[in-house]
Parts: sequence; C-alpha cells; structure tokens
Amino acid sequence: MNKTVYFLIDCSGSMYGNRGDAVNTAMEKVVSEAIPAIKAQKNDDLSISFVVLGFSDAFNGKVVELMPRTELDDFDHWDAIESDMFNGGTPTGAGLKAVIDDLNGGRRGEPDPNAVAPVIILISDGEPNGDNPTYDAVMECAVKGGPNENKMFRKAIRVALGMDVNDTGRASLKKFGSVSAKMASAGVASYYDCSEDYVDDFVSILKSVTVNASVG
Repeated sequence: MNKTVYFLIDCSGSMYGNRGDAVNTAMEKVVSEAIPAIKAQKNDDLSISFVVLGFSDAFNGKVVELMPRTELDDFDHWDAIESDMFNGGTPTGAGLKAVIDDLNGGRRGEPDPNAVAPVIILISDGEPNGDNPTYDAVMECAVKGGPNENKMFRKAIRVALGMDVNDTGRASLKKFGSVSAKMASAGVASYYDCSEDYVDDFVSILKSVTVNASVG
C-alpha cells in the first residue's frame, strides 16, 4: 500500500515575512521530529512518500514543486522557501488541481493501483482567488462528484491550516477540510486557526497533523 502526503503551501505575497518564516520553521520541525515519529509508528505494509507544492499567481503555471516526491526514509532535510518566492495572489484552485493531476498519474502516466487515500495539508493565509480552475469549482467536484472527479481526492484526509485569516478566508478554507472518524478520534481536526505570532503553536499543530494523518 502506498500513501502520499501532500503539503500545499500558499506562496502569495501576503505570506511574505513572518508567515513564510513560520512555514519554514514548521517544515524543519516536520523533518527533525515528525518524520522520526512516523518511522517509529508506520505499518510495515505501508509505503509513505511526501510531495510539497507551492502556489502563487506570480509563478509561471501558478504551481511549483518545492519538493519532488520523496520517500519517507529520504525525507531528511528541508530546503527553505526563499523569501522572494512569496509574491502574487492566491490561486488555491490551481494548487488543488496540481494535486489531483498527480493523483491521476502525473509523470507516471496512470494512477498508482496500490495507492490508498492520500493526505493533503493546505497552509494558507487568505481567501482563494484565481481561475482555471477556481477553488470553488474544485471543491464542488470533490464534494458532489462529477465527470472529472478524482475519487482519491474525495477520500483524502484533508486538513487546512489558516494563518491569521479573516472570516471570509476561514469560511473558504473550512470547505477544504475532511477527516475520517478515526482521525477525529485521534485529535486531528479538518481546520485549524493559526497565527504568525504563535509560531510554536503552528509548529506543534503541523507536526501533530503530519504524524497522525500519515500513520492513521
């Protein structure tokens, strides 16, 4: 069985500064503390890999691969996102489409027949914008199904971490989240309010979600 854990990181201009720094700090802790915990708890029959994507309309194509697919045993460092990469708007829909494209086979050309439901962790500080596709269109397909749906995306453990979001942004990000009853009983929520002013809390949440969702 193969499980992919996706980190989908908002690289828009409003993430520049403390919020971007908090993301880098948290990802470093994922490597140094969450990954060893996952190795200690992982079922021997489960293979886990990680993909990190960044999205911003300042990128050519709106989505960049911050870390290519990396197996659990090889996820031993984090290359910090450079500060000048945090620029532009927030095309969250394009980020989600990139995940769906990977689930559909990506460079492999066809879906992984041994895949189990993935984990998608979305980190953002604002209301999604942009089109082709819009965030709402992707989420409507995920919730209601349709001719272009991806069942693995619908089944995924989806957790959103909102960094200092306003009410509108919070409502949008909450649409993304979906966790199983098992995950909920383990203390994993589908949405978390986080703040750049409380980096330790953000780090703790991301580590906990990563561990529990990866091995749950």
